[in-house]
Amino acid sequence: MEKIELTKLFKDSAMQTQMRRATFDRLSIKPSTNYRGRTQDEVFFQKQDGSTVEYEVVRRMDFEPEGVFEITVVYNIRRQLADEYVNQDVDFREQLKKLEVQDFNYLCGNVFSLMSLTISELTQASNGVPMVSPPVYCGVAAKSANE
Repeated sequence: MEKIELTKLFKDSAMQTQMRRATFDRLSIKPSTNYRGRTQDEVFFQKQDGSTVEYEVVRRMDFEPEGVFEITVVYNIRRQLADEYVNQDVDFREQLKKLEVQDFNYLCGNVFSLMSLTISELTQASNGVPMVSPPVYCGVAAKSANE
């Protein structure tokens, strides 16, 4: 199946977003260790129910080597399909595999900004200094420390 144009797949109506959870685990810090922060986003298809599609967006922030903190923020998104796709057999898991970076930003709307804000608030409450994660899709693969 070929890639479907996202601007045609969904109605222009507002998407419904709901935070499912945010977890913040402080970890021990080893003196004189250099930590490298990582941000990783993943989008998972959840279900299609008639004319609606639901998917989950997960942002994880952690460090390499493990230390400082680990944060996970999860949002559910529900969108209305355009009428022409309501009764078609669209494999959304396959469609997600074909998306490019800019497609995820369109698909998820302002959810990455909401996640960035949540992470900033959690880290500021923890140590007084907010850590701001990018308010855009960061990809599913964090870079290793030697890149």
